[in-house]
Formats: sequence, C-alpha cells, structure tokens
Amino acid sequence: MHIEPRQLLLLLTWMSPAFPTGAFAYSHGLEWAIESGKIKDGEALKAWIEDLLTRGSGWNDAVLFARCWEDSPSELNELALALAVSRERHLETTQLGRAFRIAAGVFAAPPLDDDEIAYPVAAGAACAAMGISRADALLAFLQGFSAALVSVAVRLVPIGQTAGLETLRDLAPVITAVATRAAIAGLEDLGAITIAADIAAMRHETQHSRVFRS
Repeated sequence: MHIEPRQLLLLLTWMSPAFPTGAFAYSHGLEWAIESGKIKDGEALKAWIEDLLTRGSGWNDAVLFARCWEDSPSELNELALALAVSRERHLETTQLGRAFRIAAGVFAAPPLDDDEIAYPVAAGAACAAMGISRADALLAFLQGFSAALVSVAVRLVPIGQTAGLETLRDLAPVITAVATRAAIAGLEDLGAITIAADIAAMRHETQHSRVFRS
C-alpha cells in the first residue's frame, strides 16, 4: 500500500525523537542493566533490545499497537496497562501516552480520552485514525522504541555514537521481522519471557543514583 505524502510526514513527525513525549527521560529499566554490568558494549545492547522486541515488552507493545486498526482502543488500553510489569513501566507508558495524545492533538483530535492511556495504544489509535497503514506505522513505532534504548546506552555505557548506529543497523532485520509478525498477530499472541529485563525495571525503582525515570 502506497503511503500518501501527508500521512508519511505525519508518521515521521509522530515517531521522531524530537516529538515532545518526554521519551528521553525513560530507560525502560536499561539504566539498571547498565549499572549492574549486564550491558557493557554494543553486542550486549543489541541482544538486550532484540529480546525485548521478539519476546518481551517490545513485542507486546507492537501487538497492541497493531490491533488498534481493528479492536477497541479502550479495551486494548485496559490490557496494555495490565501488562505493565512494574510501577515504573506503568509510569513510563502512561506518561508517554498522555504526552503523545496532547502533542498529537495539534494535528488531529485524539481518538481516545481515557485518563490513563498506554503509549502503544495512544500512538496506534492515532495512526489508525489518520489512515496511516499499519505496516508503515509498525516499522516506525519499533524503530523509535529501539532508537530510544540505543540512545540510553550511548549516554550511559557509553558505547559511542558509531557503536549506537551499528546497533540500530544490526537491529533493522529484527525490527522488520517483528513488524511483519505483529501486523497479523492477535491478542492470543501476547506474552513475554524477558524476566531479566522485567527484574531490571523493578530494581531500577530503588536504584540509588540514576538519571532516568524508569
């Protein structure tokens, strides 16, 4: 399906790191993983993000995002909030979701007005409402998720800008494959087994010195 220029520009704007959602303030638990020594280089970072994308929170968010083209956003939102495994994960997704809804309202009326809205549902519902194709939107959404985590590692490890770009390059086929799977997935395909990442998100809550909110 060909994406119209207006829709492409909107998608690029909404999924840009510069879009004012405050995503730079959250590490998705990655800060604790770096502090504890689990992630020391680009190779470890790539493996961590790949696990999240293929069998963790990234996968669940991709499925919920994709279902916004067919299912009720309100029902999806309840499920998305229930899937947040820690207090900080809940804070992260709801704060990003709220900020996205407010900022996206500049371009179009938001399709969902729940008090608490999970980010993948806020973004997916907005893209669907504007007629952006699910395939294109999924790629942009997962690229944004991955790029945000790489940015955390570039600042904290630090792995350097070149290693960060190499990580994104190596994740490109993973992102493509996950987007393809998520586009045809149902809610019965939700599920995560990234226990180490979930523990990292929980332990970050009591991390003594930290830069990020999650």
